[in-house]
Amino acid sequence: MHNRGGQASAVEAIIVVVVFILALVLVLRLLPGYIRTTGGEVNNLQLNAMAQSLLTYIVTNPGNPPNWGLNATGLLSFGLAEEGQLYDLDPFKVLQLVYWDYANNVSDALSPGNLQGYCSLSQINGAGFQQYLSQYNVSYVSLTSDWLFTIAKPTKAPWVISYSYVKRLLGLDNSYDFLLVITPVLNITVKASSSFTTNSFYVYVKVTNYATGQPVSNASVTLNYFAMDQGGDDLACNYSSILASMSNVKVSCVNAPYGTPLPSPSSFTIIQYNPGLVIQGTSTGVTNASGIARLTLPMAYDSDNYYYFVIYASVSGLGDYSYYQYPSFNQTPLLVAGLLPALNGVGNSIVFADPHLFTNCLLNQSLITNPGQSALGLRIIAVFKSEYGYTFRSINFTINPGRGSNSYPVPCSYLSSINTPNYAACYWNLPSTPMLLLVWIQRNSQGQSNSVPTSQLLIIPYGYNPEYYLTDRTIIFGRAVKYAPTGVAQGLVYIGNAAYLVKLYLYYRGNAYGGLSVG
Repeated sequence: MHNRGGQASAVEAIIVVVVFILALVLVLRLLPGYIRTTGGEVNNLQLNAMAQSLLTYIVTNPGNPPNWGLNATGLLSFGLAEEGQLYDLDPFKVLQLVYWDYANNVSDALSPGNLQGYCSLSQINGAGFQQYLSQYNVSYVSLTSDWLFTIAKPTKAPWVISYSYVKRLLGLDNSYDFLLVITPVLNITVKASSSFTTNSFYVYVKVTNYATGQPVSNASVTLNYFAMDQGGDDLACNYSSILASMSNVKVSCVNAPYGTPLPSPSSFTIIQYNPGLVIQGTSTGVTNASGIARLTLPMAYDSDNYYYFVIYASVSGLGDYSYYQYPSFNQTPLLVAGLLPALNGVGNSIVFADPHLFTNCLLNQSLITNPGQSALGLRIIAVFKSEYGYTFRSINFTINPGRGSNSYPVPCSYLSSINTPNYAACYWNLPSTPMLLLVWIQRNSQGQSNSVPTSQLLIIPYGYNPEYYLTDRTIIFGRAVKYAPTGVAQGLVYIGNAAYLVKLYLYYRGNAYGGLSVG
């Protein structure tokens, strides 16, 4: 019995050993997968923490020098904040991201659907203008729907910030990439289809959530407008006493529909009456459950009028700007303008150019059928108005469709001082203050077809709303990496009075299961 018991004990021991070995093999097979899962979770937590730390640094630090947004060639450290203003982004620094987007077209802002023309430098008329752009490494230009020419593919231009350089400034080694996405909180549109009918004094503004498209109710809406009536007869008859005080002759006017709550005379200013009527004013309202506010103007809509609206809407402390211009520039342009950074080492400059220089761009897109459709000579009245309402500087000059050396831009102040200019373009160095640039263009010659307007208004919100240059699109800077472990951080920031959602995606391209460190 004892021997049988000993044999049983031996067999049991062998079975236990075999089971232990099998269990050990099974554990060893499962352990790598377990380690990978646990390690991946830890890495994602680390990446999220790193992304949040990196985003906080970017939106709370101005970088060095603090005003590098006006000239990025001397950038020593990267940050987007205004100096001394946490979470308030410097509009000119954000514009540098816009220029980088132009160079790389990450947001698809320069896709054909958003452009009115596109051509290489060799297709531009005028050797002087070609030389001017070439010296700043501009090889392509694009025309937006507002007849601004923008820089396309300036990849070798020294004034375009380098993503890899910014990454080094942020202390990220080659194992990391990041993507910065800046998106408006609100989307504001003018409902022109339901607003503008003959003799209508109403403007309808719709406010929606930019991300979801849902209407935003109870939003306060302020409309700042510039209205120009070439006929001079569209002001409401309710203001006939004002018109009478400005002229010794009887002035015609338009009767507002009965019951129209016209704004008080103190809400607008008559800038000019003869020739034409030019007024500037404000109107306010609140959005209904559909996100729509009905605002009233003292001037009726008419086909010979020009309107430019700067709209600001806010709800619960979150606001945004939008712009509306009528007529839109889907017609022959009288002037093409471009904003170029770091020209002559002084910061941003605005360049005014006769459309003849862009004839090939316009012909390529079938925007004109022959070069003679654009005006032969332009008188330009340009005025800076700060965002606080006062006039900063004004200038009056004339350009002509000169070719060859005469197309090389000269200072616009020089053109304003001579009587017989023969230059097709000029530039104007801009101040470091965000403001509106109002450009009123009148053609000197009258021999064009009816498709060419006699005058146009071009208004550029310089600086304080960078999304304007991307046609109200998301601003993107950086590089995404597919299938890499990713950390995400987000926050709310402001550019001027406009609220934006900023997201930072941090990608790790190194050993996904090794230790993480920022070099």
